[in-house]
Amino acid sequence: MRDHTVVVGFGTKGRSAIRTACAAGLRKEQVVVIDPGAKAVDTAKAEGYEGVVGDATRSDVLRRAEVQRAGRIIIATQRDDTAVLVALTARQLNPGAKIVAAVREEENAPLLKQSGADEVITSAGAAGRLLGLSVLSPAAGRVMEDLIQQGDGLDLVERPVTKAEAGRGPRETADLVVSVVRGHRVLAYDDPAIGVLQLTDRLVTIVRVGPDRVHAGLGAPGMPGVPPLPPA
Repeated sequence: MRDHTVVVGFGTKGRSAIRTACAAGLRKEQVVVIDPGAKAVDTAKAEGYEGVVGDATRSDVLRRAEVQRAGRIIIATQRDDTAVLVALTARQLNPGAKIVAAVREEENAPLLKQSGADEVITSAGAAGRLLGLSVLSPAAGRVMEDLIQQGDGLDLVERPVTKAEAGRGPRETADLVVSVVRGHRVLAYDDPAIGVLQLTDRLVTIVRVGPDRVHAGLGAPGMPGVPPLPPA
């Protein structure tokens, strides 16, 4: 496989991560699951993914999943120290892959980034913030939960700027633009630095999706200007 997605851990976080990515356009045959439990890997295979049984802190196990050729790596282990070791090993094998990891404790997030993760999600903190928002503003909490659930209702989508949108302002697009990604900067929709949209920009938008509409996400077909993911 090449330019595929490797998911380390097939617990609640790992399953949710894969389903969200697949709802956004990632194909199941492009996903390889690594888990120490044979039962978990069997379940992953039954759902249409590839699977490797083993300890992902070991380089030989990561090589069996062809991590060195992967385009994306999701680390969803049960322990933060395990996540750090996996990130270190995976980054050594693949300096160019996009690595996203989850940690339970926010204090461990900087260590995980130092170990090679590009993005770190604090699972306990994220859940706590959603709880706090929901108790103070139930409607806002429902909207946030809807955004988190990919594939139905409201979704957050990152996509390229189309030719028709280039030269216009962020509020002149068909979708609701939240942020503009320009180079390595993520700019708020109302940041004066944006000026007008450029063809090299990417947009983070909120769109309404459902059974009759497939959004761009990770390159789903049918959206103008959105190239599909290369085959694994």
